[in-house]
Amino acid sequence: MKRPFLPILPFLKRYPFLSYADIFKFERSEILSNLSGAVERVKRVLNGDFKIEDGSLEFICAGCVEKDECSGFEECSYPIRLENYLMKKRETRESILEWKRCMVVVSNLEDHLRRKFVVKMARIFREKLKRECEDFILIVAKDLGLRFKRGADGIHVDFRNYLKGAVRIKSRDWKLVNKDVVKGFVRLTRDEFLRLIEEFIKERLMEKVPIKIYVDIGIERSELPVNFECFPECMKKILADLNDGKNVPHTGRFSIASFLINVGYDIERIVDVFRNAPDFDEEKTRYQVEHIAGMRGKCEKYAVPSCETMKSWGLCIWECDVDHPMKFYRGCMNERRDRCKRTSKHSSNSQDNT
Repeated sequence: MKRPFLPILPFLKRYPFLSYADIFKFERSEILSNLSGAVERVKRVLNGDFKIEDGSLEFICAGCVEKDECSGFEECSYPIRLENYLMKKRETRESILEWKRCMVVVSNLEDHLRRKFVVKMARIFREKLKRECEDFILIVAKDLGLRFKRGADGIHVDFRNYLKGAVRIKSRDWKLVNKDVVKGFVRLTRDEFLRLIEEFIKERLMEKVPIKIYVDIGIERSELPVNFECFPECMKKILADLNDGKNVPHTGRFSIASFLINVGYDIERIVDVFRNAPDFDEEKTRYQVEHIAGMRGKCEKYAVPSCETMKSWGLCIWECDVDHPMKFYRGCMNERRDRCKRTSKHSSNSQDNT
């Protein structure tokens, strides 16, 4: 008895964004019948409370899929008891249904929340994939549209696919000139390949579900820092980009970290600023922020880059009529204090006259 798609069922339960999930069909009414659980799941992801389950799965029959002899598992006949197969199929269907409900919710969120969800989930899927066998990782890459070849020294990715994903990774190491390219293919390590896959997962998750609903998940934009109004526009822009999950270049990250340190923010709060970054690594981020703060290395606190330096880095977006971001901040703060004093004095005089 043929039991289609058996080998991939457990994987679809964990990676429901794969196109193979289309083997399960759902009515619109079924997707919309219970969205409360999906709303809570989306909120957990946005709040950073979503856990990655342990363990990995063994991928069966990957070889025939790679050779296109199986045409997407349609002819799979792996032996298993019928009741066990039906249980796996039911569990997988429920998982995919819940994912579709989540994507309906996400598709109707504000853009900054949608991007935040996508960045976080793509990173979660990447962490999961780190634990899977290489056969399955290649199946995921193929499903996402990557063209590649297996090699003894790593995975060789078509340079067009590489550029499509790498352009969003703001690191000098990812520039094509710094990679080994042979006959139009870029050699990548396993970790690099997974990082590239993450960018393609983001692209798929950003696709909107064409179902309009009203969603209120009770999450607004992150609170603005105290005295945010006095931040120069360049720093506001970097913060906004980080909050929206955009990949800010190293120069921008250094600039905002040094600025926040010098205006008095503690390390924990500064680390939190970077949590939405696509390549966020808490341990590395904490180390770098502490280094900028003078708590590591030579124990010398770094100064905030001047406006001239910010311009040379392409980070200046406004003519502030000052030569340093800290001068702008202090000038604004002093003006606010003077205004508060004048207001307070005026209020006091009014009361005396009364």
